[in-house]
Formats: sequence, C-alpha cells, structure tokens
Amino acid sequence: MKKICILFLLLAGLTTVAQVKVPAEVAQRLQGNKNFSDYAREMMQYVTSNQSRFPVGSRERTYFEKQEKFLARQLWYLEGRQDANGDIADYTRKTFTAVQQYETGRAAQRVEATAYGSWSIVGPTNITTSATTLHTGIGRVDRIAFHPTDPDVIFAGTPAGGVFKSNNGGDNWFNLNSYMPSLGVSGLVVSWADANDIYVLTGDGDSNIGDNGFVQGFDYIRPSIGVLKSTDGGVTWQRTGDFGLAGFYVGYKLVQSPTNANVLIAATSQGLFRTANGGTTWTLVSSNSNRYYDIEWKPGSSTTVYACTAGRFYISTDAGANFTDSNLNFDFTISSGERTAIAVTPANANYVFVFTNNDGTNIGVFRSTNSGASFTRRNNSNTITSGTASYMHNLTVASDNVNIVLTGGLEIYRSTDGASNFSLSNQRGNANQPDYAHDDIHELVYNPLDNTLYAGADGGVYKSNDDGVTYVAKYTGMTNTQYYHFDVSDADENYMFGGAQDNGGHYRNGATSTFLHTIKGDGYDVRFYNGATSQLYLSVNKSLYRSNATLTDWTEMPGMDADWYKTVAISYSNNNIVFASSDPVYRTINGGTGWVNVGANGRWALVTCPSNSNRVYAAGGDSWNDGGTQGGKKLFRSDDQGDTWVELQENTGFPETITKITGIGVDPGNSLRLWVTMGGFTDGEKVYYSNNGGDTWSNLSGSIPNIPVNCITIDANLDAYIGTDAGVFFKSALMPDWQPFYNFLPRVPVTELHIRNGTIYASTFGRGIWKSDTHGDCPASLNFPGNLQSVRFYEAVIITSSGTLTAGAGTQIFLRAENYVSLTEGFLANASTGESFRAWIGNCASGGIPTMRNSEINAWQAGRTNSNSLSKKEEDNKIIYSVNMPFDGKASLLLLDGDAKPKEVFLLNKMLKKGMNEVTLPKSESQAGRLVLFIDGQLKGVVE
Repeated sequence: MKKICILFLLLAGLTTVAQVKVPAEVAQRLQGNKNFSDYAREMMQYVTSNQSRFPVGSRERTYFEKQEKFLARQLWYLEGRQDANGDIADYTRKTFTAVQQYETGRAAQRVEATAYGSWSIVGPTNITTSATTLHTGIGRVDRIAFHPTDPDVIFAGTPAGGVFKSNNGGDNWFNLNSYMPSLGVSGLVVSWADANDIYVLTGDGDSNIGDNGFVQGFDYIRPSIGVLKSTDGGVTWQRTGDFGLAGFYVGYKLVQSPTNANVLIAATSQGLFRTANGGTTWTLVSSNSNRYYDIEWKPGSSTTVYACTAGRFYISTDAGANFTDSNLNFDFTISSGERTAIAVTPANANYVFVFTNNDGTNIGVFRSTNSGASFTRRNNSNTITSGTASYMHNLTVASDNVNIVLTGGLEIYRSTDGASNFSLSNQRGNANQPDYAHDDIHELVYNPLDNTLYAGADGGVYKSNDDGVTYVAKYTGMTNTQYYHFDVSDADENYMFGGAQDNGGHYRNGATSTFLHTIKGDGYDVRFYNGATSQLYLSVNKSLYRSNATLTDWTEMPGMDADWYKTVAISYSNNNIVFASSDPVYRTINGGTGWVNVGANGRWALVTCPSNSNRVYAAGGDSWNDGGTQGGKKLFRSDDQGDTWVELQENTGFPETITKITGIGVDPGNSLRLWVTMGGFTDGEKVYYSNNGGDTWSNLSGSIPNIPVNCITIDANLDAYIGTDAGVFFKSALMPDWQPFYNFLPRVPVTELHIRNGTIYASTFGRGIWKSDTHGDCPASLNFPGNLQSVRFYEAVIITSSGTLTAGAGTQIFLRAENYVSLTEGFLANASTGESFRAWIGNCASGGIPTMRNSEINAWQAGRTNSNSLSKKEEDNKIIYSVNMPFDGKASLLLLDGDAKPKEVFLLNKMLKKGMNEVTLPKSESQAGRLVLFIDGQLKGVVE
C-alpha cells in the first residue's frame, strides 16, 4: 500500500522543483568538503542569490525560498555540532560514544530523590487551536505501522522522539523507547506472527541529504545504528545484528516477508540488508551499495519483492536474496527520477504503482497489473508534485480498492480512477475544517484490517475513514514536539510559550498539558513581558513578532534585517526596552515601535541581567552568508543598555577555538558573574565562568562528556544547570565537578532551561517540555528491590539493591553512596545483553562518575609498589589471592579486561580485617587480565 522511495537532489536541502539544478561550480567547490563555514556560505549564498532571478510567487522563486528555509534549519543545528576543526561532525555517533555511561533509560519504578532529578512531562500532550490560526500540529511523524490482528493498536515512528503506541485507534498515545541510543525512526515493523516482536530501523532518513561527496547529515538527522528489536511489545529493546557498515548511514524502510516472519529487508543509504533469522545476522543483498529508498513485498507472496534507488526499479523473485534491474518494464523512462514511491495493495496483489519525479517535475504515476512485468504511465501532472519531494514524497493505494490512489508531498492528492486523475484531498490551512491535515506528508498508509487511511505529517497523525475526503487529528499523548526555545512566565509558572519547528508557537495557559497553537511557521526564541502571562515577543523564521495582551493578534516588528532565527531579550526593569538579534543587535526603547541597530552580535545568545538593568551580554558569529563561525565566535558586554560594547572573547582564560557559544547564564544577584556554554565536540571546552564581567575566565568543564552543551541557567544559590544533547547536568557552587541530573528525562537535546519556585523546566528538541524539582539534599538511604529497567544516576548515604537489570540495550545504573552500597541476594547485571552497572563510594554532591583506564593503572603501578597488598599463588586446581589489609575496611577484587572493564568480580565491598586475608578461587575462574584491589574505594594493588 504505500510508499516511500527518495531520490534526492543532493543540495536541495529539503526541496526539489522545476528543473532547478545546483550549478556545477558550486558542486565542485563543495565536493568532499565537511567544513561548516564553507558549506554554510556556499549554500546560503546560492539559495538567496537565485531568488532574485525569478518573480515573486513564481514556482522557481518559491523553490529557492523553501530551500532557504530548510537550509536555515540545517545550519542552526549543525553550527553547534562542529568538531574542533570546524568540520561537520557525525554528531549522533560522537554523542553516543561520549555518553555511554551517562545515557538515560526508562524506569520500571520511580524513586523520589531530588539530588539527581526526577523529570516528568509538562506537555504538550495535545494541541488546540483558535478559529484563526493556521497549520496547527504537535510534531512530526515519519512512519506508521499496525498490529496484525487488532485495528485499534497503532505504532508511530518520529524523527527524534522514538516510537509511540496507541491502543485505541490513535485517540491516545504513549512512548515506547525514549531512552534508546538512537531515537530517529525510519522503518517500523510489527510482526504478523507475534505482535510482541517489534522492529525499528533507526536513522532519520527523511531529513538526509544525498551522496556524491557532499556533507552528510541534514537538519535534526540521526544516523542509523541498525535495527532495534523488542520481543515484549516494546517494554525492552535490544540491538540486532550489525550491518557491518563503517561510518555514517541512514535508514529509509523496513519490511517483513508476509510468509516468513524471520525474513526482513532494510533499505538504507548503503544498500539493501536482509535477515533470515529475525535480525540475528544481516547480509547485503543488493548488487550495489547505493541508496535504496523504498521496498515492498508483493502482498501474500513468499518470493516477490520490489525496491528502488535513484531512478532505478528492481524486482526480486527469490524473497529478496537477489534483485534484477527492471527499468525497461516502464513505457516511459524513469532513469532521471530523483525520488520514487512504490505502492501495492491486498485488493489485488498483481497491481503495483510507482510515482517518481525530477526537480518537482512529475515524471509519472505508473501502474502495473502484472506484478511489475510492465508499467503504463497514468498521470504526469505537475500539480501533485509540490517542490518538497526530497523531504517527503509518498504513495498509497486503498487496501480494498485498486482505483483509490493517494499521493503525499506538501499536500495529499486523491484519485478514484486508478491514478489517471487527481484532486486535492486535504487543505493545510485552517485546522477547524473537516479536510484539514498538516502540510508536509511523510507517510500515507492504509490499515488493512479496517481499510482506514492514516497520514504521518509534520503536525502528527491524521486519520481518514472515507479514503481521504475528511481527516481527524489523532495525536493526543504524542509528546514529540521539537522546541528551539521556550519561556516560563515569571508571574505564574503554569504559563509557558515554546517556539516549535514546523508548528509555530505553542502556548500553555494554565496548569494543563494541552497547549494552544497561536502562530504558524518555525517558532524560535520567545520572551514573556515581565509580570505577564500572555504578552510576549516571538521570533518566527526571519521575523520578530509582538503579541497583544491576549495572544490573539501579532504585530511584525519593523526596521530589522531579514536573517533567520532572531534571539530576543527584555529588560528586567522596563518592558519597553527590548533587544533582538540575528547578526547585529537591535534595540527598541518604545515597546517595538522603532528599532535601532546598536552593533555587536547576538544571534547565538542574548541576555539581560536581573540585578543591573544597564548590563547586556551577547554572543554570535558571522552570518551564514559569511560562513557562520568562519570569523570566529564573539562575546560582548554592554554596561549602558547597548550604547557601547566591549569584546570579551580575547580575554585571559577564554578558549580560542571556533566553537559556537550556545548559552549565557548570569548570577541573578550579581551581573558580573556569568557562565557561558559551548556547543561542538572540542573536549574539555564546555563551560566557562567569570566573576568580573568577562575580563578573566576559568574553565569549569570538569568531567562533562565531549558532547554539545546547549544552554545554562543559574539560580540564586549559584547552582548551575546545563542542558546537553544527552540530558541535564548539575553543579553547585561548592561542588568540584558536574553530576547527572536527568533521571526520567528522554535522551534528546535539551534546548533551554528555566527555574521558577524550586522547579526547573526544560525544553527538548523532540520530546516537548519537562520539569523536575531542583537539586535537593542527599537522601539518607535508597532501596531498589525490583527490576532496574533504567539508566539512572542515584546517590545517598546508604544504597541497597536486590534488583535485576532487565531492560537490555541502553540500560545503565550508577550508584554512589557515602557509607556503602549493599548488593543483596537477587541482584543481577548481564553485560551480554547490553546492560551496564557501576557503584562506588563517594561523597554526595561530589560530582562526576569515576572511570578506570589502563593508563591510570599503569601510572599507579609506576609510582607505587603493592606494599604486599595483593599477591597470588597457584595450588593444584585453585588460585589463592593474598590481600594484606592495612586496616579494617571494605575490599573489592576485580579482574579487568584489556580495556580496563570488569570481566569478573570476586569481591565487592566485602569487610576484611586488618592483616593478611586469603581469597581462594577455582583455577578455571582465572582469566587473562589485570587483577585490581580496591580498599575503601582506593586502588591499592595490581596483579598481572
């Protein structure tokens, strides 16, 4: 019934249309180049300079305007994720590698302890709309799948928030895997043989630019880590066998044989991969490693499979073991296609539909009535190609009628005569109309159990019971909104406003998880008036808007440049004084009536100070037209409300790299105390602090993993919270290091933080807005008796656990106790299923998670002797370890592998008396490695 095959115009960002090609000289300059500044400059200048070549409203100009929009999204995300050399990094893999011991996971139980955070969802869980707002939605959905026997059970895959499930036909949703190592979903299969078996092909393929040597990665893309599998309906997940691919790749589609549940085929950017054993192993079955964007089994067939790459159509007659190029079967050539969709239907298994276009020109909708042996072009109208094919382009056929065919792109078009003629199926403006469905359609699919049509769009899931005549929004509980920024009213923390990608501005007007959609576009930065709950400034796309007092009307601010994504800050003492920036800083002193360019650069971060109305801080780099960070990062301070500025980035202690400054935090009581955060992947350059307004700096990065830090907030006690691509971390003024503060928070980028009345709020890029109590005192004791299906950080004076780690991949438990950790009978952690456990003795609020490396062991051995603390001898079939205790204490004896990871734990915090103690073990338990002795948490001996 449906589907997607994407044949990308490489440099089209997210759109293609009307025979517009990237000039050869641009392609030549960018070939193989991963430098962010070069990429930003070349591409932004290309799309902006070409707009003036065409009349306003023309198809060609609209194409370049759309390219600029999607390119701006991409550059915003990538700018904060460069490596130390300024190259675009494979950031998902880098983040995953850097935070393996910090990753979050799902909890089977909640333990209330505010020393490490206990986050819960604020919303939105639903979106309402006024009579006048347009393009209402909650968040993007890319893939939809169904339960094999129950039509009410539906699954939805999102680009950055994982998999959601509904048990009632889409009326309500809940998340299944917020804490997996990759939350981009590009393929989703619920096994027809056992609905508890769920497969997820990871990697946000819909947001990916193509090949040919250009920079890989687009927008909020998440590269693939292969296929995840659940055998218990989504409660726990494991990674399946590896594809054996090196470097970056993404997924596009996952299908299951209709006759053998163990056979699945994955379409990826590096070929087709097939498993015949339910994912245990995968084999490359395509004759090449090209991008395969769509694949479909012939309904009911055990042997016939259809697939496509860029302009090529393939057929397999041996269950996907081999594929044959079948382009000659078409009556009109499709070889120039840039993106193609395939659709089949159980209404007649011999019917196959193919829809392909090139640069928005409809090459054709083709139909075969003989299982692909021959195709006839049925339609080639450009009406149904909307100029955004590289972002979404799909096709479906009704499961009970071969004549009802629908295409998806910017909008949905519908045919009732077998694809000869199409008419508009949905309108994408007023959400109060019966045929409304949000624009940008990523998925069109029929549920074969009840012949109901579902659409996955940038706004969520839409359901039609009449083959696309009318639609109903079905996304309650689907907490998948991607927020750039948000703000919390200082008058009442129940009032919030967030700027959302694809979905404009969302307003929370009270203690509710249902938000109000107020404005269309890409909502970005937002600030409430001081003391207000409903009046604010919001930047949308290239513009800045001021709302009226009831958020029912918006006024665009005059006199500013037309650059993307403006930051905004309001004076704490006067709501009429406002600053905004997307390159230079603009200021109004009359509530937005007039704006003046006051210099500096604040397009990355812009803050005013609660304790000093004259002081303003701003951070920014060159505009994207000039290469973004090419001119280096700059940090400014003004002591006279922006009349003059001093640069701070050259001062003593400030890092010299080109890393983007992502956030500025200021002490609420002293405006000379400030913190700045850094994006990117420059190790050890994450957070910097100054106590004199930026004249000198200290590096406070500590043990923060080498991942982008996106934002920071400071409370009245000088406690600092940072939001990263892997959650929230905390550091008090007295702590030597940072510690995790992310329990129950999904593993998605945190984009902004605010504190109100002992509660910290966080916006995320993919899972909405969350809250937690702020950092609290260390609990006296914690007890974990049940299953530990989580990756959590806990600390207390005493910790006891008899739990079992059962969640598999992504599960990691960290326990730190001041007195002791007691692992009682029943405790089990199984490394073979991907679980990880670490416990240690240390003071609460001492920060960090300790690690042990071979280099540290070597340094210890070089600088000390064992002082007879640890020795061994072999007798018959046993090994005797002699442990010389200098005092009564807790001893731990561990065997480490070559990477200094524990292979065996012979003792764990066992009380031993002062003097010589013997530990006897069977010789069979002795393995190659290093035996290390810890006494009261300190390394005291090593035996090779």
